[in-house]
Amino acid sequence: MADDAPSKTQLLLRRAEQDLVSEGKSVLEDRRDLLAHMLVEHMQQTEQLIADIGAELQRTGRLFRHCVMRHGVSGLTRFIGIREPPAVAPWQLQNRLGVPFLQHEEDTLATGDQEPPEGWAVSLELATTLHALQTLLPALLKLAATENNLLRLVDVFRRTQRRVNALEHIVLPELRQTIKEMEDRMDEMERDDLVRSLLIKRRMQA
Repeated sequence: MADDAPSKTQLLLRRAEQDLVSEGKSVLEDRRDLLAHMLVEHMQQTEQLIADIGAELQRTGRLFRHCVMRHGVSGLTRFIGIREPPAVAPWQLQNRLGVPFLQHEEDTLATGDQEPPEGWAVSLELATTLHALQTLLPALLKLAATENNLLRLVDVFRRTQRRVNALEHIVLPELRQTIKEMEDRMDEMERDDLVRSLLIKRRMQA
């Protein structure tokens, strides 16, 4: 940039480029701030999901122990393979500020409100444990999707921050330096022209 011809046209072009870069930096800063806000929200959602699932895991563990006490480990083995996996509603990708988010279509997951399958409703302990497991699995899927979205969001936020830093600490300073050098060179050329004009005028007068 420093080798550009010191002309008014080049100077105007460099000033226009500086304005454009400053505007782009402002847009990226706004995007970065929105991403930071989304990042905080998703971190809070993830922490709340982890807390809820932790409590549900403890509850499910207690129910399962009661079920084992009622039927015994060998007694529960006959139920293995009877239960089909619960139906999971479809997921879809949604774009938010350039970040692909994995989200459930209804934004909620079905909980364990299904009737126990045939052969499972033999005791209250078994039915309650099944209901807890039906509730726990969708919650775990939602946590996995939320953590995946959080990782994507962090990656996009970091890339946006790097671009802002590059414009602020590299591109804009180089443009300002180039503009200053061009202005100094043009001022020097104007002074040289003025001195030459004065010398010519004095010689003509002499």
